[in-house]
Amino acid sequence: MNAARLPLLAFVMIGCAIWSSHGLADETESKIRFAAPVRIKAGDAYLGEGRYYPSPVLHDIDGDKRLDLVVGDLIGRVTVAQRSAAKSPVAFGAEQPLNDRDGQPLKFANW
Repeated sequence: MNAARLPLLAFVMIGCAIWSSHGLADETESKIRFAAPVRIKAGDAYLGEGRYYPSPVLHDIDGDKRLDLVVGDLIGRVTVAQRSAAKSPVAFGAEQPLNDRDGQPLKFANW
């Protein structure tokens, strides 16, 4: 792209964003409502309790066609709470370390 066109492109993109969002807050602000947050239990404990910035994601770890909870945190620890086959469709087992193929706990160096 020609360097002379970059400011024009930025102006057009910002202008479109402002134009498309103009008046949107007034129309939808009264319609949008969120439910109260719910803490998720993994086994008998709350998911990610005592960890710095736990970040859960759903993924089928064991290939059983049920989504498990994978949780990473700020210090790089990764755990999994597998979906239980019990009565409740949203019950999860206790968090366990997620191991690599050598059987060692998976850990990312975030520092």
